[in-house]
Amino acid sequence: MVRRRTGIARPARVALWGAAAAFVAVAALSLVPQTTEARTASEIDLTGPPGRDNCAPCHIRIAESDTPGLIFGHGMHLVFACEACHRAPAHESGAIRRPGMDVCFACHGVTHPAGLLATAECSQCHTPDHVLRPKDHTAKWAGKPHAEAGERGGVNRCMMCHDAPKDCDACHREMSVTSKPMSPYHASVIPEIRDLPPVIVDPGAPTTVGQCVYCHADLDALSPAMRERLIFSHEPHLRQNYQCDVCHPEFGHGPETIRRPPMLPCYRCHGLVHSRQGLVATEECGACHPPGFDLKPPDHTKAFEKGEHKRASDADPEYCAMCHKPDFCVECHRGLKVLPDGTRSKPVIPEDHRRADWRVKHGPPYMRQEGSCGLCHDSPSCKRCHKTVMPHPTDWLKSHKVEEGVGQEDCYVCHTERGYCQDCHHDAVKRADLTEANCVPCHEEMGQKPPTAIKHKAFAEHAVHFDVGKKKDRPYVCDDCHFGFGHITARGQQTTGSHAAQRLPSAAHDLRLCYQCHGALDYRNFLIAPYRGAELCRRCHTDMRL
Repeated sequence: MVRRRTGIARPARVALWGAAAAFVAVAALSLVPQTTEARTASEIDLTGPPGRDNCAPCHIRIAESDTPGLIFGHGMHLVFACEACHRAPAHESGAIRRPGMDVCFACHGVTHPAGLLATAECSQCHTPDHVLRPKDHTAKWAGKPHAEAGERGGVNRCMMCHDAPKDCDACHREMSVTSKPMSPYHASVIPEIRDLPPVIVDPGAPTTVGQCVYCHADLDALSPAMRERLIFSHEPHLRQNYQCDVCHPEFGHGPETIRRPPMLPCYRCHGLVHSRQGLVATEECGACHPPGFDLKPPDHTKAFEKGEHKRASDADPEYCAMCHKPDFCVECHRGLKVLPDGTRSKPVIPEDHRRADWRVKHGPPYMRQEGSCGLCHDSPSCKRCHKTVMPHPTDWLKSHKVEEGVGQEDCYVCHTERGYCQDCHHDAVKRADLTEANCVPCHEEMGQKPPTAIKHKAFAEHAVHFDVGKKKDRPYVCDDCHFGFGHITARGQQTTGSHAAQRLPSAAHDLRLCYQCHGALDYRNFLIAPYRGAELCRRCHTDMRL
């Protein structure tokens, strides 16, 4: 997107050989109109005029300078236009352009007929520990090096610090150097400000390479501090055509902050095993962290390792799992780790695991994904009790018949909601007749005679209706009682068969559905089905008291 910036006057390069003229030029800049075409509130023009719209989104605090050795505050300078000092884009190609000292001398040390515009005392702008002598001014600088520098770039900048008659001309006479007298003062020069095409970035838009490359020509240029802890390159990630906002969901810069992706999103690929492609990306620490980097976080103290880590691991187990595999935790928690003092760790058993009924009731919490079972338990630990393959393979639904020697009770530990099974298993027969021929092949117990002796309550309730077709014109079908073919529990509650729908506690039959036929009369006043009231109960419960 290219927009033409309008309404910005750009002064030509001017050399002002007078202090008063220099001040007039700087003051005039404060009157230059700085309007731009309308853009969205979150957009920033990186080459546009410095000011609130283009600087404040990242730099909230502008009062003090962060340059070492400099005493500076924007507050007293806000009477001038920002462009008076910031004469080029502040950020480009990884560089930060700060105004040079010669910009300051457009006012500092300049005498106006009304008086001194601003002080030129070094101590007013530099801290006491700041070394005023430039680094290139070596011991031999007073000889040939400074002369060559003057020939290359002129001597005007030298006059910011040097008094020409005292420092230059007197020395030249003493050293018998033939040269013209130096200029007695520093000449303020206001350069031409280039009218650059706008470069718009939008912190509110998704992160893209185009949003970054103007300031970061080398996307992989890490700071020295980051190089000490990280080995990283964007190139292999871009080659995989990953979208930038997958790792950078927020714009990289915010108010006084740099938003770097945390380590956890890396594990979306690193350490992930694809079913067909294998390992997507390595999880070896040395691939991303340089030698010598301390992988152990500073908060992992002895007290943290001994017990304080419980609170952190409970709050954010995914964070711990980035480095620690289940075996690491299991070794210590099961009392198998040898401690530095030669003793073994004490077993750590969760409180709910100590209940007497935990062994038979742990299935539903596991299915609801409550807790972090995988931290301690792997497939072999489940197989010690469960003969069925645990956890089930990805193609389990295609061939999950009960294995030889394994009873259905092994399935019922987790699959307590039978409706979940019926949604699939009964799908092919949900319009079939309720007859012995259709049910007994799968449910052998339903062939028992008399059906009232069947111990499985649901089987018995269905089996007693096998012969209803002899008294009616047709047998029952599922939809006659199960409206919509949902699963109906013992109390008549309709469920969807999902893992979340839990079976109601076992209790007496809810016979409201049964009494719609048993003991009821049809529209012709004929009895629909026998056994009214308690008579229906005594069909199975022969020991009931009257």
